[in-house]
Amino acid sequence: MELYIQIRDGQPFEHPIVEGNFREAFPNIDTNNLPPEFAKFQRTPRPKVNTYETTDAPIYGWDDGLVKEFWTVRPMTDEERAVKVASEDARLEWLRANPPHPNWIWNEEKLKWDAPPLPTTGGPWKIDAVTKDWVIATEAPFPSWTLREDGLRYVPPVSMPQDGNQYRWDEPTISWKLLNV
Repeated sequence: MELYIQIRDGQPFEHPIVEGNFREAFPNIDTNNLPPEFAKFQRTPRPKVNTYETTDAPIYGWDDGLVKEFWTVRPMTDEERAVKVASEDARLEWLRANPPHPNWIWNEEKLKWDAPPLPTTGGPWKIDAVTKDWVIATEAPFPSWTLREDGLRYVPPVSMPQDGNQYRWDEPTISWKLLNV
């Protein structure tokens, strides 16, 4: 998207004009051979800022025959910092008061909710889709699989080949099928 800007006394004036609007407003001006009252305009990305920095509105200036945006990064004023801190405090207060599920645990270091820790005994465990809590996996991933004696996971009736290839379980044949990778 091409942009143009008016020039007065050799300096950018007002704001950029989108090409379609420029052509409609100034149909007799050749955009490949602009008169001194106009120049091509180039937007520049707003710079990334640190936590307590901000940018002011860009200033338009000349650079290599084009008018461009020039951004200034500056430290926030005390008032701007106070507004940002209050906003972040309000966001965190809301987050702390609204866990995704009642049994989740607030992680103060990461400022987020964590799922409850995985139990160290019993099992096999899975996160329940409704309660978002750890529950015993009462169903095997496939009907032919059985719960191991130690109760920690389900196992297939036939061990997967250990030959370095990749396999998938095929329930209809109760066997492992080689993956074509």
